[in-house]
Amino acid sequence: MGQQLPNMNREQKQLAIRLLDDRGAFTLRRAVEDVADAMGVSRITVYNYLNAIHR
Repeated sequence: MGQQLPNMNREQKQLAIRLLDDRGAFTLRRAVEDVADAMGVSRITVYNYLNAIHR
């Protein structure tokens, strides 16, 4: 992706979430919280991105 996670725009963050989800990262305990912290977004935002992916 080439950027620091907090500096990514919304579309880049959504793509990162999709890539992590495709690789099973969210099956790990506390993954949502850790990803949210790394990206500088809330847990709810990560869950919203995941819900959009799975629709």
